[in-house]
Amino acid sequence: MHDNNDGKDILHGAIAPQDANSSRTLYLNFRVDPLSDAATEAISFYSCGVFFYEKGVEHLGIGNGWEALAYSAIHIDGGKMGLQDFYSANPDLGKDWEYVRKGIPKTIVAKIEFRPGKDAHVTVWLAPDLDPGATENNQSTNLITQFDANATFDEIRLVHRGAGDGWNFSQVAIATAFEDFTRPYFWQRKWVVGLTMGSLLLMVGITARLIERRRSHHQIRRLEREGAVAMERARIARDIHDDLGASLTKIHKLAELMDEHTKTQTGSNQISKTISQTARDTIQTMDEIVWAVNPKNDTLKEMADYLVFFTEDLLRPSGLACTLNVPLNLPDISVTAEVRHNLFMVVKEALNNAVKHSSASEVKFSLNYTADKLEVEIADNGQGFRIETAASTGDGLENMRRRADATGGVLEIKSEPGQGTSVRMQVLLPATRMVEQ
Repeated sequence: MHDNNDGKDILHGAIAPQDANSSRTLYLNFRVDPLSDAATEAISFYSCGVFFYEKGVEHLGIGNGWEALAYSAIHIDGGKMGLQDFYSANPDLGKDWEYVRKGIPKTIVAKIEFRPGKDAHVTVWLAPDLDPGATENNQSTNLITQFDANATFDEIRLVHRGAGDGWNFSQVAIATAFEDFTRPYFWQRKWVVGLTMGSLLLMVGITARLIERRRSHHQIRRLEREGAVAMERARIARDIHDDLGASLTKIHKLAELMDEHTKTQTGSNQISKTISQTARDTIQTMDEIVWAVNPKNDTLKEMADYLVFFTEDLLRPSGLACTLNVPLNLPDISVTAEVRHNLFMVVKEALNNAVKHSSASEVKFSLNYTADKLEVEIADNGQGFRIETAASTGDGLENMRRRADATGGVLEIKSEPGQGTSVRMQVLLPATRMVEQ
């Protein structure tokens, strides 16, 4: 600041004004580098410092006054020409104060205790100890100057007026505690805190990276295990189809040849027919097993295609009309072997019951997938039955319920005498896309 008359406000409304009824305590800190030297310019007059203004009227000033020739407070009632020199740890010879020295910066801390109805009580420290751990109570007594002054304000201004080259102000701060101005301990310094936080973040990042790598390795191993299981299932499917399937087909052909050569032998005919039918049933069973364990069938579309094929193939010899209600387009989502197997066994049991016991003329097969839920229904127009009676005489219904429970599904059977039968199974099937092997 240089010759700016009434000065420049530094608050800009950041601190509430203090009037004659205020009772709070504020601490003021600032550092000055004088460009005007009182010792060499004693014949010139100037004032410079931090001044408290209220409604445009200048009150307490802390810095240097017209006649002080030293660091001082200005506008002090009862003081020499309204001034109060500050005590110094390095007073000039024969004085209890020191001249304002050009090029020798000084830090000033002031404590202003506002008292309702009275002037504020002010304590000033010139060049106080602000090292870590310092407080206002452990300052050297020859630094402390105390007095009363009107310090009410709605503005705080930096002022320089009169002769000289002005003052450089820095580190201007207002707080509610002396300790807010003391230098932090080594571990409290910003660069140490920043380095520590950076190190912690680095450690967290490294730890997270290690955890992520471990998780990725577990994921890779899990996928490898799943791939190995899928390969093993495929091998089993091939072995069953190539070895057992071929053997059973051979038995079936031999039984047919036996039937052709022994037509006059009733017993032989019956045995050959039994062998042929057993072999045919066994081949069908093995085909079902192959379908259940083969991983290439682990999709909703493949399962739906097989159930449609099985339904048509089973009903065709019986002469029952078959109505199919299956969407042409199904999402390519995964269906586990366990779900496919249990669902198929429920469908198979329901169709067998319709063929053997219902005396129906038509069977309807329906399949639908919406909102992660797969629903399959087998319904016939047959003679129906009482569910409670059937449950007590056989295991078929109980087996279907048990298979539905194994998949977490729900089985609903409806039937009344003369009103046909409906078997509906619902299974939750989250939309998990297939991954190409």
